[in-house]
Amino acid sequence: KMSEKLTKIRALMTDHGLAAYLVPHNDPHMSEYISERDERIKFISGFSGSAGICLITHEFAFMWTDGRYWTQAPIELEEGWELKKMRQGNDPLWFEWSKTNLKEGDFIGFDPYLVPQSTIEERQKYLDPAGIKLKEVETNLVDAVWGSDQPEWSITCVSIHHEEFTGRSVIYNMTEVMTKVEERKGEAILITKLDEIAWLTNLRGQDISYNPLFFSYAVVYKKDDVIRTRLYIEQLKTKNVEEYIKDNNIEVAPYGQVFEDLSAGDFKDLKIVIDANDCNFKVYSSINKDNVINAPDLIGEIKFVKNETQIKGYRSSQIRDAVALVKFFSWLETQLVDKNAQITEYEGCLELEKFRSSQDLFMGLSFATILSTGSNGAIIHYHPTKEKSAVLNPKEVILCDSGGHYLDGTTDTTRTMHFTEPTDFQREMYTRVLKGNLDLERVKIPDKGRYTQIDIDVLARVPLWQVGLDYNHGTGHGVGHFLNVHEGPY
Repeated sequence: KMSEKLTKIRALMTDHGLAAYLVPHNDPHMSEYISERDERIKFISGFSGSAGICLITHEFAFMWTDGRYWTQAPIELEEGWELKKMRQGNDPLWFEWSKTNLKEGDFIGFDPYLVPQSTIEERQKYLDPAGIKLKEVETNLVDAVWGSDQPEWSITCVSIHHEEFTGRSVIYNMTEVMTKVEERKGEAILITKLDEIAWLTNLRGQDISYNPLFFSYAVVYKKDDVIRTRLYIEQLKTKNVEEYIKDNNIEVAPYGQVFEDLSAGDFKDLKIVIDANDCNFKVYSSINKDNVINAPDLIGEIKFVKNETQIKGYRSSQIRDAVALVKFFSWLETQLVDKNAQITEYEGCLELEKFRSSQDLFMGLSFATILSTGSNGAIIHYHPTKEKSAVLNPKEVILCDSGGHYLDGTTDTTRTMHFTEPTDFQREMYTRVLKGNLDLERVKIPDKGRYTQIDIDVLARVPLWQVGLDYNHGTGHGVGHFLNVHEGPY
């Protein structure tokens, strides 16, 4: 089957005059976690991780991913695929490999809806000296191979995330955003990231598993001295909130109309603020280039700073979530140690979800629970399934990385346990990781210091570095407020 999929996509590449074809792990909104319909890398290669990029040529099929997935990817990649290690690995990145191995006059195809404008611009500059061109292909070649088996878009209605939980009204959000837009000499802002649109409108959706998001674009602008938001969305999704939409100066338009409105409609002559890192090439190309104002993370500058209502909600939701975890860990120890029961990783995940779902304001898991025993714990984003799940062994290390969405906050908690006698090495490694986390927690940063997360990240690693060890992933990340479990700053 794998060779058949590669054979079909290579035939399509020939039809489009392509020497190579790029397959990113993206959707039109540059989401980290994507819908089943957008899981093109998983379909074409077998790899199910949340980060990666593929380059298919007529001879090779490469899949690049970061250190979180170097253990998982070789297990999942299907016949005909080769893993390439990005960032800390020695492998050249896809554009570096292309510059060396493709020839002058070759074209690399890409879907303009799935690659950011900034990426295309930067990579084309890199490839220009070799005479290699990036070529937009409107028809996604993976979708063409996938055919009728590709999952459909969700049409689930949105819901209101009430001000009692957000601490901010929609009008307040729009006003603060428009103030920042005008500070940058803009007249409107195009918002393409789904979590930013959900935050702006105080709405939540169900279009992506574990992420309360809905597919949409938004433009915030001022008309007749009134700040408004035009929300581009499948209109059936808003039929239950029509009064709310009207009361908050939100106009609803069809999802695909954004391209026309930017190129020839109401916004064609406005100075538009965008984030080129998250704006796909197609929508960027719809804007008059003379009217573009690039302002990375303008929404993030507001959204990342939590208000008192949100902070209170985080604390409350974390306490309730901790109650669920403690009950689960107690149950697990009783089953494994006292009753010598045979519990699989998958069964443990289901039981933990039961404990969480009994807590007030619970809205679902914030990501697929990672419950692993022994060597499975080395697979950083391991996810047991009913069909493939080990029996939890109380004589081995058991890792639990899990979280929940609540109306008043989102959680993400990792705990490492041993229910019998750990080895001296396991004790030492646990202690070194603990020491690093305590050092990071206790650090005091000067108010006027210009430091980034990279500057303090080393504190968590020093105890491991002392014995020549490290880990191939970040130390921490921001968490959304009933939004994405991964939120900047990273």
